[in-house]
Amino acid sequence: MPVLERDPRQHRRLAHGGLNPAAQAAQNVTDEARRARASAFSFPYHPAVHHRHPFLVASTLAAVLVGGALVYGLGHGTAAAVTTVPAAAPAPVTATERVAAPVPAPSAPVAAPRAASPYESLSQEVGRLSRSGDPVDAFAAYQLVTACIWARDHEGWMANHILPGDRGMLPTPQQACGDIASDQIQSRLQWLERAALAGVHHAAAEMLKEGPDGLGSGAGTDIDAPENAAWKQRVDAALEAGVHTCDSDALERRVDGYESGLGVEQDRARALTYWVAYMDCRQRFDDATVNGLVNGDGAARRMGATLSAEQIARAVSDGQRLARDARPLPGDH
Repeated sequence: MPVLERDPRQHRRLAHGGLNPAAQAAQNVTDEARRARASAFSFPYHPAVHHRHPFLVASTLAAVLVGGALVYGLGHGTAAAVTTVPAAAPAPVTATERVAAPVPAPSAPVAAPRAASPYESLSQEVGRLSRSGDPVDAFAAYQLVTACIWARDHEGWMANHILPGDRGMLPTPQQACGDIASDQIQSRLQWLERAALAGVHHAAAEMLKEGPDGLGSGAGTDIDAPENAAWKQRVDAALEAGVHTCDSDALERRVDGYESGLGVEQDRARALTYWVAYMDCRQRFDDATVNGLVNGDGAARRMGATLSAEQIARAVSDGQRLARDARPLPGDH
């Protein structure tokens, strides 16, 4: 029979008159059985880690281990189950390799600006336009100076005939003239004539309005006077140039002249030719809403009243061809 180890607590009880020997023996057997059951569920670790809730301890320990691994991984640039692949470093350029320089974007051709610079005074703008070799610029210089003259000459008229609320729509002499010089005002007719002889639209009509001396071709001006013969020839050349650039103003003057015989020999067939071209050019460049020539056109009927059917057909055909072949100057439309 095995010898039962006594619990030290039993010595204290016996010393104080506790259990008798028979009861003590029974108590020892009970203690021995309790220790045997406890050893069946214990872990093979050091007694210091034995615990009444072993699974709780195990789960807690596992969480601690995983957390420690995560902290360690983050501290060293990588986390558990996450692998960061570093980007490949660019290969060094060897001595035999050349780095191609970036190809510059193709530059667009720079056209000469026609708009006035915000830092350009009126006098400077007029000077720049008048020195240009482009007759369209010459006409623009003429228009700037003419606007100055009109505003200056009509200042009193505007004060008496234009409502105060509407005066802001018209430039004042200070706005229209600025620093335009007197020699520029005196040179404006030269710029106009250069533009008109080149066929710039509306320039020939302006040349007629200005008259031989720039004072206007009113009722008191005799454009057929001998002293105006040279000017008249230049006006006729300007009108013909406008015809070939599809200038509706020049064509209209040709119609009026040949229908009425004013300044030229009357020719109704030729007037009808210019009328057909006038209607076509006006529709193309001035007013697209204008209807083309039709049989019911009043002016065509009037001019064709004394013409035969053959003459009318030829005049219409010539007018259509004239308009078809006419071309405005670059930048004029």
